[in-house]
Formats: sequence, structure tokens, C-alpha cells
Amino acid sequence: MITTDEFESKRFIITGASSGIGRKIAIDLAAKGSSVLALGRNQDKLQSLKILYPEKIEIEAFDILDFSQLKLVVEKFSEKAKLDGCVHAAGINKFTPLRALNWNVFEKIMKTNLYSGIELIRLCASNKISNSGSSIVMISSVAGIKGEMGFTAYASSKGALISAVKCLALELSNSKIRVNSISPGVVETELTKSMESFYPDGIESVVKKHPGGIGNVDDISNLVQFLLSNKSRWITGSNYIIDGGYTI
Repeated sequence: MITTDEFESKRFIITGASSGIGRKIAIDLAAKGSSVLALGRNQDKLQSLKILYPEKIEIEAFDILDFSQLKLVVEKFSEKAKLDGCVHAAGINKFTPLRALNWNVFEKIMKTNLYSGIELIRLCASNKISNSGSSIVMISSVAGIKGEMGFTAYASSKGALISAVKCLALELSNSKIRVNSISPGVVETELTKSMESFYPDGIESVVKKHPGGIGNVDDISNLVQFLLSNKSRWITGSNYIIDGGYTI
């Protein structure tokens, strides 16, 4: 069980905090006493998040691909005290069948899902920014492990993220910074709802592939909290599949 004491007075950065998984993680950490910098593109949604815990949640609305701005907000947040971890939950998905492949779309997906996550790790890896013993969690996807027709770009970005985590975990081990990834199956979020039209047989055809049913944001947040906590201190470079049995 992850107690409030695990997170009291700790500091975390969460990308993709405007909605879905990122938003839930930010709320749960703030509720347990952590200070959270919530990053996202939607100012109104971030503001509604801050209202819940005004003394614990700071917000910054911008495109995560603006690396110069990302550097500024990370450095600013760490001025008061060093970070104890971060979570990269920002991500986009679009239907990218081979015969209609758009390289501009492909590149945008790779940059958002993969490049920005690596840049976040690069920034947080500095001992001026993060405490020894910090934990970094990347939200990947089972798409990076198990294929689905028409999602080449998304699957490529998420699979690459899993591989990058293994390499970065080795690089940062001397700094006592842990790096892990989580690969959820289909979770009830706004992004999932927007994908319904991608499937010829409807979203129900995908739901049926999950023996344990589709998940919710609480399922993912609970696992993230474990990986951010000291209870997972001996875990790094791992990818955790949480998918209701989809990959089996």
C-alpha cells in the first residue's frame, strides 16, 4: 500500500496533465502531499486541475515540443527544491495505414510520444535538477509490443520509448535515478474515445480482446505511484504491462 507519507513534500513534473492518465496522476500525487508541475496544451483544463489543489499544483500550458520552453519551466520549478521524479504521459495517436501514410503525421507522433519524453529525462537527469533516488516513469503502450493494423506510427513511437528506457536506466544508474515504463492496454480516456472511428468493427472489437475488460486511469495511476515511491527502489529499466490480459 502506498501511503501519504511516501509522497509528502516531494516534487514531481507530469506531462500530458490536461486530461486522461496524466491528469489523474497529478491529482493523486497532490492529494498525497506532493508538489506537482502539471504540463499540457490546454490552459482551461490545466486551470480546472489547479483549482482542485491550488497550493500543490502549478501549471504551464504550452506545446511539449517546444524544448526551449520545457527547459525553462523545468529549471524554474526546481529552483525552490530539487525534483523527486517525473512522468511523461503526453501522447498523441492517429490512424496511419501504410497506403495513406503521411510522414508529417508520423513525425509529429514520434516527436510528441518519444522525443519529448527523452528530452524530459535529459533535463531531469541533471543533479542540479533532481535528487539522488529520483524516479522517472514513461507512459508507453501495449501497442509498442503487440501490433494493431493501421497504427504503425503510434506503435513505433511507443516501442522505441520502451527500448530507450532500458538504455537511459543504465546511463542514469550512477546518479541513482531510476527509469521505468508502463504499457497500458485500452484505458477509458478522451484519447480512447477519439479513436473509436479508427476501428472498422467499432471500439467493442478491441474491448473484447481484453479478458479483464478495459482499464481506467486509476489502474495506471496506482502503478505509477508504486514506481515513483521508495517501495520500488530496486526496480529500473523495466516495462510494466497493465492491460487486462490483452497481450496474452
